[in-house]
Amino acid sequence: MCSKTILRLILATPLFAAMPAFAASSDFYAVGAIGRSTLDASGGSIDAGNLNSGFTSSVTSTSSGATAGKLQLGYNLGKTFSLEGGYDYLGKINFNSNATSAAGSSSIGGSKEAWLLNLDLVARAPLNEQFSIIGRIGGYYWKTKSGMPNATSLGTSTVNDTGWDVKAGIGLQYDVNQRMGLRGEFERFNGVGSNSTSGDSKVNQLTVGAVLKF
Repeated sequence: MCSKTILRLILATPLFAAMPAFAASSDFYAVGAIGRSTLDASGGSIDAGNLNSGFTSSVTSTSSGATAGKLQLGYNLGKTFSLEGGYDYLGKINFNSNATSAAGSSSIGGSKEAWLLNLDLVARAPLNEQFSIIGRIGGYYWKTKSGMPNATSLGTSTVNDTGWDVKAGIGLQYDVNQRMGLRGEFERFNGVGSNSTSGDSKVNQLTVGAVLKF
């Protein structure tokens, strides 16, 4: 649902580009972007959690990579710096545990889903009138929802984890006009998740999107 909402916003940006510049833009702007993240799960952390929760054996295979997207609100502090904050959905990945407990043996499919709220300081270095390099540093509050194997039901139980960490990123922005820009970014999230459940992920995210200036 989040990815579809972000995609609709990006597809609507040509309408903003076509609007006449009948009023001077303010210092506020919005960013909508969609892309891919390297969100993953740790088989070692999941196996350790399984053994601590009642399984007598566990071997877990994991996957990585998910559709991601973000919605941000920005405020220009001047020509060089701005603040950006908002919501970032890092996606959902699946894993599979071949595990044994007193209830029997089973192949149990689990999952890890992650999202966060961030606040970043963004710097902009113009290359010419339309292209700019952008860099960012910031902090974020993350949350993961993990479907962890259950030794009694041989199904899954939902476990939520939360925490704080830091991030950095770099990108390129192309200003179509005074009201709209296009942006591609690479961001690195230092940690998302808990080693006591589905693992602590060092997540890279690559997105493309639009900047709408109010």
